[in-house]
Amino acid sequence: MRKWLTAILYVSGIILAFIYRYDLLDWLREDHSPVLSLLAATALALFPVLPYKLIIGLFGYAYGSLTGALICWSATTLAAAIMYGLVKYLFQKQARTYLASVPALEKFTSAVQRRPFASIILARLAPVVPQTAVNIYAGAAGLPFWSYLAASGLGKIPGITLYAYLGGQLFEHPRSAVIAVVLYAAVLLLAGLSLRPRPAGSTKGR
Repeated sequence: MRKWLTAILYVSGIILAFIYRYDLLDWLREDHSPVLSLLAATALALFPVLPYKLIIGLFGYAYGSLTGALICWSATTLAAAIMYGLVKYLFQKQARTYLASVPALEKFTSAVQRRPFASIILARLAPVVPQTAVNIYAGAAGLPFWSYLAASGLGKIPGITLYAYLGGQLFEHPRSAVIAVVLYAAVLLLAGLSLRPRPAGSTKGR
């Protein structure tokens, strides 16, 4: 009963946040204390009814690039820990049963569990991967919590820094914004090359 109540409350929260999403945007544009803004940013990370890149940009515009990035980084890391815990301790058994029932997913999960830190970093860096899905999957697969949290915090830094910088500097310094995008792309490329799986025979001879 507790599991279904949690699921119902979460879905209800998403529905309410979606209904009032434009009011939330208007509220975010106003000046608030950093603590209140942190709570709001965490709630929006838990209930993803708005593109979070937009939220980061708004915080960068409202608080400046550095403060906005720190607020959003803290909020998304906290939300990642909360979502992981909810899924792992309430729904992991059902989720693992489902993952095991699909051979492709089971094979993918086995590969991720061999390199959980690198896998989570790549998932956090990839701009096309839904971050809520990463949180849910990590809890369902039972990845080591501290490895997951550390990789999440590290992997979020480039993207959050970029969008907060764009929010704070795009209109005032467009050239610097373009340079930031290029640097971000370079970070993604280097990370992809350094964290890609090594061939099975690459360690021979050591």
